[in-house]
This record gives sequence, C-alpha cells and structure tokens, in this order.
Amino acid sequence: MTFELKNIYLEASSVVAGKLEGEGPLKSYFDSIDECKDSSFENSEIDILYKSIDILLENTNQKIEDISLAIGGELSNQLTTSSYTFRSLPIELIGIYAACSTITLGLGLASLLLKNEDIKNILVFTSSHNQSAERQFRNPVEYGGNKEDTQTFTSTIGASALLSHKKGKLKFSSFTLGKVIDVGFTDACDFGRAMAPAALETLFSHFKATNTTPEDYDLVLTGDLSSYGHEIVLKALEEEYGAIRNYEDCGLILYDIQNQNVLAGGSGPGTSAAVLLSYIKKKILSGYYKKVLLCATGALMNPTMINQKNSLPCIAHAICLEAEE
Repeated sequence: MTFELKNIYLEASSVVAGKLEGEGPLKSYFDSIDECKDSSFENSEIDILYKSIDILLENTNQKIEDISLAIGGELSNQLTTSSYTFRSLPIELIGIYAACSTITLGLGLASLLLKNEDIKNILVFTSSHNQSAERQFRNPVEYGGNKEDTQTFTSTIGASALLSHKKGKLKFSSFTLGKVIDVGFTDACDFGRAMAPAALETLFSHFKATNTTPEDYDLVLTGDLSSYGHEIVLKALEEEYGAIRNYEDCGLILYDIQNQNVLAGGSGPGTSAAVLLSYIKKKILSGYYKKVLLCATGALMNPTMINQKNSLPCIAHAICLEAEE
C-alpha cells in the first residue's frame, strides 16, 4: 500500500555515530562521533540515542515538551533501548519494531499521523549497537566464533528526525508499506539474500503505485542487503527496467567494506537511518540530489525461531525524500 504525502517536511535530523562508523566514508556528514565507552554495550546504545535526540532539540531550539509525540524502535528485546531512553523524556511514545527497516516505517507512520491537525510535530528515532546486537542475535565476540563471508556488520548509530508541517527544503512525498515476505530462506548468516525478495516486493509495488521507474529518482537505496542481496536486487531491477546506474545499498555506503573488516556490509536499524538523515539529507540540500527513494529492509526473526530451523520472514518499507521546489 502506497500513500501520497503532502506538506510533510523533514524539519531537522541528527546522527551520532560510533567510532568505526566515524572512520568510514561518511564521517564528515555525522553530527557527532562517540567513543561509546559506557558501562555496557546496551547503556552505550541508550547514550548515543539520547545524544542524537539532544542534538536535534538543540539544533531546532526546542524543548522536549515542544514535541507532540515520538515514534521509533530498535533491535533490543522489548524495545528496552527506546524505553530506557525515554524514561527521562516526558513525551508520549509509540514504540515500533521493524528490525533494520524501522526508520522508514517510523517516518512513514509519522507522516500519516501528521494528517491529524492536533499533532504539531513528531520525533522519529532509531538506533543500533554492534555488540549489543551480537549478544542478542548471534554469538558475542568473546565466544571467538568465525564469521561467514555473507554476514553483515551491525552499525553503532543513534539517529533522530523531526517531522512537521513547517515548510522547509526537504519533504517526504510518498510512503510504501511493505508486506511480510518469506521465500523459505533459512541461512541466518545471510540476511542480505533473505531480505532481497522483500525489497523487490516493496520497490515494484512503489513504482507501480506511483507510476514511476528507477529513472525517476536520482538515487534508489535499499537498506542492509549486503553485497550479496544488493546483487540480487540490481539484477531483478535491470531485468524489469533495463540498465540501472542509480541503485546503491546503505550498508555498502556507510563503510569502506574493503578496508574496515565489515564482512558483506553494514546492517542494523541505524544504518539506513544514518545514510538518509545525514548523507542523503545534506546531498539534497546541496543540490546534488533532488529525489531519493529509500527502501529499508528487515529480517523479522529471533534466535529461538532460527534454532528451531524456521525460515526467515522479512519486510521492507519505502519512503521518498526530495527537495522542495
């Protein structure tokens, strides 16, 4: 299902990156780079998410009480990163879970909720932390387990955005809500190829509903598909639309995958959020891009289901950010 969005603007955004991300190709685009030396990995994730919100409020000269409500989530069990962050922020909270596609779902839902005239603005957020994700979904690095070449590297990022009707230079123009797609893929060390069918389902649905093709965008982005999933999507798009020269994946942009030892690319909710809300935002503001479509993907599983040999249900949500004419 695709929604046309009118008068929905990205008023501001903030991205706080971890040390490794701050050494990558996008380092100059982030608002802050953090050493993440809190008492635990989980507390470090809470800290960088809180910092991103704090920077956002400071940059917009607003207090948390000026925000109508917040929408967001991350990877932690029961959204504890979100809950622990907002326990000190007096604001209504809608917690959502869409794995690594959380940012596009959050931005899309916020855009739809802003149709209610009683809502002045909405804070959208997400985060991820490499080590807290490893501890929850895979094996902590202390176990010394080998990584597969197809695995991705969870980013350490805290990201937030403020959406409102206040006319600005950046607007969200369309949002496509994805379906859960499960093609029977069972390799939990290869989320990229598992999520590729969900990305294609949403991209094709978006193009059909908006009567567009990839050529109508300066850039088409997917989130976290790895070099392996990226190849699948590129091939499918080219079979449908011909040669494609404007398709990239956020996980392959965030890092220098040849030199930073991030396996098949970046992943985690923070990955797509960091690329969209820092790099893409500033590229549009500079005039380099005018219209960008982000289709972020997520694998909707947990270790219990994987250990029971279940397949990997996946989802993708897409949102279009463009320059206001």
